[in-house]
Amino acid sequence: MNVKTWVVTGTAAAVLLGGSGWYVWERSGELHTESLCGTPSAGTDAEVAASAQGIAVAEAAGQASHDPKAVGAENPELVTTPVRIVETMKGKFAPRIGVSQRVEPGGSPGSFKVDTSSREVMMRPGERYVVAIGPGDLQARPGTTTFSTLIEPARRGTAGEADYWRGVIAKAPPKPVCDDTITQ
Repeated sequence: MNVKTWVVTGTAAAVLLGGSGWYVWERSGELHTESLCGTPSAGTDAEVAASAQGIAVAEAAGQASHDPKAVGAENPELVTTPVRIVETMKGKFAPRIGVSQRVEPGGSPGSFKVDTSSREVMMRPGERYVVAIGPGDLQARPGTTTFSTLIEPARRGTAGEADYWRGVIAKAPPKPVCDDTITQ
């Protein structure tokens, strides 16, 4: 099994099982290891706030599409949507990132259906959403991916969602114990 397959398999298992997983990748001879703590995608807002690595209001800047560099050609059930970060409530995001999510197999770009969570919708270009990121790279470094654990329309508007989620984050229980390890 090649390194990219290990990356996708370990990450997808952590996301789907809501548990922990790990992955390793090599870029330019540099080894990087990271363990992942799962975020409950079907959990309460407080559980999502406690476990998520980052939460932001994002505007979809394009269509969801299969991105072999981000998710591996061997895993077509994952798609990535480019987004522009509008307001950050938790974590430090790059201004633009790609947000990956699991979808039902088949279909064509723009017609994907969400596969794993009742708290995730497919993003439409130009619309704003609250996105919670479980595992992944919020800084959008080359060769990395962020995986959503929540994608909901920003029904309260940007300011309303920011106020709401900052309140939830402030009252959320401590993050569950998990060993997130990064070796560069």
